[in-house]
Amino acid sequence: MFTVSDFELYQPRFQGDEEWNGRRLEVRRHLQAMGDQLKVAFKSEGILLDRRESLHNPHHTNRKRVRRQRTMLFRDKKSRSALQQFLGKELGKDLDSARNNLHFQIVIEEREARWGLRLDEGAWYDLNALLKRAEEDPGRIEIVAACQSASSSFVLEVDGGGARPLNGMDSRDWRDLAGAVRPGETQLEVVRRMPALEAVALEDGLEELVQSELLSLCAFYRLACWSLGGPSGVSL
Repeated sequence: MFTVSDFELYQPRFQGDEEWNGRRLEVRRHLQAMGDQLKVAFKSEGILLDRRESLHNPHHTNRKRVRRQRTMLFRDKKSRSALQQFLGKELGKDLDSARNNLHFQIVIEEREARWGLRLDEGAWYDLNALLKRAEEDPGRIEIVAACQSASSSFVLEVDGGGARPLNGMDSRDWRDLAGAVRPGETQLEVVRRMPALEAVALEDGLEELVQSELLSLCAFYRLACWSLGGPSGVSL
């Protein structure tokens, strides 16, 4: 599937070199194909998603350096439109960016492959939905159950640190998190990290592993994804 040289493309010495655009494009297309397969798999679970890739060439938007390649899956256009109508024109104008939505992602960079579910600061309405659930016992019970149904390989990271096993977090942990995290300021990620050599050794098995583990996050995704009928669907 991926080779050692695929990961080496993202070493600092190659990140700004346009001569490697063709090779990075190959990685991008491979991740795109994985994303398309995942869209079909999530659709069978009742979750409709759109797909987007990061740039494979040095550009002003990535500060002329391609540090990683990733595919992102986020709420489909119809769901984004519903959220845009709720938020209003000004707040909803940037929803076509995957970063401003709760999103699944698969990432290749120099030393590792990683995959999981991410809420950047721009996805504050999704993080708010999750935290509103975590404020009360019924919601926390749902969150804990969703975490326990996820792959044991995932950890929860807040602002890129403090990794904790996702399925080990209990009701008290989520209550404490709800009191400490601020939507719009905090980045939260459920992630599985795998060293590059280990990912290469899995060969075609990597694709199957990524898909099965991401699908195990379906329940957690539903709890964190904003909806009009959710706990933060009426007031934010």
